Amino acid sequence: MVNHLLPPNATPQERAVSETLSRPDTITVPIRELWRPQECPERLLPWLAWAMSVDEWDAEWSEQQKRNAIDAAVYLHRHKGTAAAVQRAVDLVFDDAEVQEWFDYGGEPFHFRVVSEGAFTSSRDYQRLTRLIESSKNARSWLEAIVIRSRLESGVTVATVTAQGNHTRMGPRPATPQSAPQTVRVAAVQHAAARYRIAPWQLRLSTADAMGIHATAFHDYRHTTIRG
Repeated sequence: MVNHLLPPNATPQERAVSETLSRPDTITVPIRELWRPQECPERLLPWLAWAMSVDEWDAEWSEQQKRNAIDAAVYLHRHKGTAAAVQRAVDLVFDDAEVQEWFDYGGEPFHFRVVSEGAFTSSRDYQRLTRLIESSKNARSWLEAIVIRSRLESGVTVATVTAQGNHTRMGPRPATPQSAPQTVRVAAVQHAAARYRIAPWQLRLSTADAMGIHATAFHDYRHTTIRG
């Protein structure tokens, strides 16, 4: 049975195309999954990113980074120029970052900063963050600083040793207790090293107070001599 209505003089290629398109219902195409960033097959993510007009894309990203970038594209395009868009863009690089506007920390008008306790794993992450911010913020706002808060914990151990002794001599005269000299030694060693690479943007560091641990040993010694 012929599956097409082509004339008898149709070419083999025309017949093949007609037969292929005659039963499109037999081809399974997961349309819904293809348009969902978290369900789309990995090999099709670049095409989905193009369809969603993703501004920032890198083929060396991990699969989850690519999906997150596509997932945030629609929101960023709808809210560009707002603080919410900048916050969403920063979240693609740092999970705990906070976008603070100038009136939140007493800065210059129309300035803002990004505060995070994370760290850049490479210079590419830093460059990506600045590009995302520039494409999401409005024209009048200026990025003042990227503040990375690093908490450096260093333990200080102080060891103290006290030696105390009593020497008692009993003879013809009344006993006279004598106390040996007491020596107190305190030893503490602390070494802290940090290496920072300052990028073109301003980098601010804040450290917490150091915690001290004190260890003390007490020794009591008594020597008694009784003579007849």
